[in-house]
Amino acid sequence: MKSWDLGHIITHYVNEKGDTVSHKKLQKLLFYVDAWHLVNFGEPLLEEDFQAWMHGPVVPELYHQLKEFGFNNLKVINDEEETVDKEIEAIITKNRIEDKVEFIYSVLDNYGSLSSFDLELLSHSEKPWIDARGGCLPHERCTNIISKASMLEFYSTL
Repeated sequence: MKSWDLGHIITHYVNEKGDTVSHKKLQKLLFYVDAWHLVNFGEPLLEEDFQAWMHGPVVPELYHQLKEFGFNNLKVINDEEETVDKEIEAIITKNRIEDKVEFIYSVLDNYGSLSSFDLELLSHSEKPWIDARGGCLPHERCTNIISKASMLEFYSTL
């Protein structure tokens, strides 16, 4: 599954719960959904890899698609709520994840109310991001990949 599709599902669900999703927050929520999917199903949900950027895990492809939003909140927009629901259903069907939706929502119930800053601090305290950063300084650019193996290993212990 592409991060763009999962991002729509995440943004819509968190918005429906009455919370907001910034670009930065979305990247961290994608990371935690993918990490816990690895632990529970033995395979990643996302096709793309995360890189250990200074503000936490980031899927570069998605970053470039959404960077124009800056620090503004994201929202799945359509004139009619029913149409948005149908778009989300179409994404779920296209990616054949009907059996994973409740799992995704349960991860979002745990992380979705945290702020982007809280999620950044959390990811910065965890081994996959720390190890991928290697010797990079805190404000140094880093494009090192956070391996799926390190995500599986670390989150399996929690």
